[in-house]
Amino acid sequence: MNFACASHRKAFTLLEIIIVVIIIGIMSAMILPRLAGNASREFTLTVERVTDIVLMYAHRNITSNQPSALQYNANLKEFALLTKVEEDGERFWEFDPLAKPIVLPSWLDQDALAIYVDGDLTDTSQWPVTSTPGEARPLIEVMLQWENRSAVISLPTHAIGPKVWLDGEGVEPLMPIDLDAQGRGREEW
Repeated sequence: MNFACASHRKAFTLLEIIIVVIIIGIMSAMILPRLAGNASREFTLTVERVTDIVLMYAHRNITSNQPSALQYNANLKEFALLTKVEEDGERFWEFDPLAKPIVLPSWLDQDALAIYVDGDLTDTSQWPVTSTPGEARPLIEVMLQWENRSAVISLPTHAIGPKVWLDGEGVEPLMPIDLDAQGRGREEW
């Protein structure tokens, strides 16, 4: 009897195992950077969306006769533009119907977004950052942090739109200065 034909192979050869490991390594090298890049792209997109809300806040402050406000609810991780409405003689804040609130990505911490008003950290969960049309607006800075990435969205008191610093790059916002106080009152500008 010939027993050699009846025996079946029950294991992989070393060459087959090496080839499978190489294929898995190549596929993971192609997929992992894309997965890591998604979070980075989503952070950049979140910064852009927050910038849009701050821009709409500045626009409402200049063009509308209704007060507007910015609010960040850390528990819900929600950044929103609010408008004041009146119903039955009562006035209260509600989400601006033209600006959907932004929910931060789930992988960002609750304290990833911070709002500074005139340089002071402000908790807006109870009292939003408000401004009344026709009155001076404070300096508003919204900061976003994630791992080694950061963004500062700055809305100076006199500006019609925000300036963005993303990872240390951007256009520095122009700040008003008092030339007389600096002894430069006779200089041309």
